[in-house]
Amino acid sequence: MSQIRVRFAPSPTGHLHVGGARTLFFNWLFAKKLGGALVLRVEDTDQVRSTRESERMILGDVERLGLDYQEGPNVGGPHAPYRQSERLSLYADYVRRLLAEDRVYYCFCSDELLTQKREAAMKLGRTPHYDGTCARLSKEEAQSRLKQGEKAGLRFRAPQKTYVLQDHVRGRVEFKEGMVGDFLVTRTPGAGEKEIAEGIGFPVYNFCCVIDDHLMEMSHVIRAEEHLSNTVRQLMLYEAFGWTPPEFAHIALVLGSDRQKLSKRSGDVSVFEYIEKGYLPEALLNFLSLLGWWPPAGFKPASGHPEVLSIAELISTFNLEGLQKAPGVFDVQKLQWMNSFYIRSLPAAEIARRAQPFFEGAGFQLEKHSQDWLVKVIEVIRGEVTLLSELPQAAQLFLESTPHLEAEAKVALSEPTALSVVEAMVGTLSANQGPLTVEEVDGLPKRVSTQTGVKGKSLYMPMRAAVTGKIHGPELKLILPILGRESVLKRIQALLTQAR
Repeated sequence: MSQIRVRFAPSPTGHLHVGGARTLFFNWLFAKKLGGALVLRVEDTDQVRSTRESERMILGDVERLGLDYQEGPNVGGPHAPYRQSERLSLYADYVRRLLAEDRVYYCFCSDELLTQKREAAMKLGRTPHYDGTCARLSKEEAQSRLKQGEKAGLRFRAPQKTYVLQDHVRGRVEFKEGMVGDFLVTRTPGAGEKEIAEGIGFPVYNFCCVIDDHLMEMSHVIRAEEHLSNTVRQLMLYEAFGWTPPEFAHIALVLGSDRQKLSKRSGDVSVFEYIEKGYLPEALLNFLSLLGWWPPAGFKPASGHPEVLSIAELISTFNLEGLQKAPGVFDVQKLQWMNSFYIRSLPAAEIARRAQPFFEGAGFQLEKHSQDWLVKVIEVIRGEVTLLSELPQAAQLFLESTPHLEAEAKVALSEPTALSVVEAMVGTLSANQGPLTVEEVDGLPKRVSTQTGVKGKSLYMPMRAAVTGKIHGPELKLILPILGRESVLKRIQALLTQAR
């Protein structure tokens, strides 16, 4: 198999969460790096929880991340269909093959009975393997029970031998003989489910996964460590069909900052929610890429920071050897820092474009202003924010119809020399006509100081408070030219009125 082919195979039960996004991104990077293909396969055999609406949500999240795939439900491909629910007749053919070879047998045990057997084995300190009750049924007895209307799944006769996996992350993994008992490849259909063929039952994950990965010609399976325990069952099925398994890479778990399983409280929320909060897809992907992977030693990103890599740099440096065994820790504060880095680093025009929905959501009418004006505002304020959603609040100075005087600024304007400073400032600004320039504002403090004799904080604090209503923020030489002379003078008058 010369071509690199990998897959991302979500179950459509809701939006794409960050753990799935990381798996998707690793597969995407691997395919891009080696000129391979990424297949998106929808594993929707859980017909109780899986919905088409959830599928649309996941595909929308993949699009929001800016990640493409070469084959899948929306783009088609040579191995269609790409929804498992549309491949049931195909699975039935392979089940019949196993039946004909006596590699599977009918299991009539109910879920309740299996639970009782599992609990009994655990009480005795035994591994809860299936006890082989139905394995002892003759074919004639099984067929007789089926004809009487009993429902059954099909259970694979697990070979009693040791299996060895050479994993790109875990190294040599040995699955000892007896680790796995006979396991279901199809189960008794539940409510609302139909058997894929008469007497065959409904296919289960491990079976569908092997059939699809083989038929879709997967060269590598890059997936979460939690699937490692499934691998021995899948290796048994590959062996039964005489197929060569793909290469495996089981990536490390992601833990919360408390080193416990990732939860919603510690950051395990959907990609949709992160982007809705104002995180940039590039920042989120960069952050996720460093949870369980690290670029080669000595690589120096163009950003100047060892942890901030562009998508192009991630593609060029990604390799399976960089995947780590130790769990990654999802540090929300680090993600916020990285997002703020990207907000400061991307072109201001691009940040302005992406921030526009947040301004509209905050009720600001941007139609009154040109795009160039908004870009100038973004350039001034983006160093103050962590998320795109915080930009409207940071830009309120430029957009508010009535300025607001904060308590600290009111104190600054009540100082003995404050009024003379502000009056001198107004007089100097009023003496000139035309647009305010950076050069004019840059020289304003010196001129006001010369007129009043006031220096230091007693000079700068009242000047800032009288224009912005605050005592902290960007430099006045950046703010005033954007506001304009007329607006600045009106703001000073309004804020002085509030200070009285």
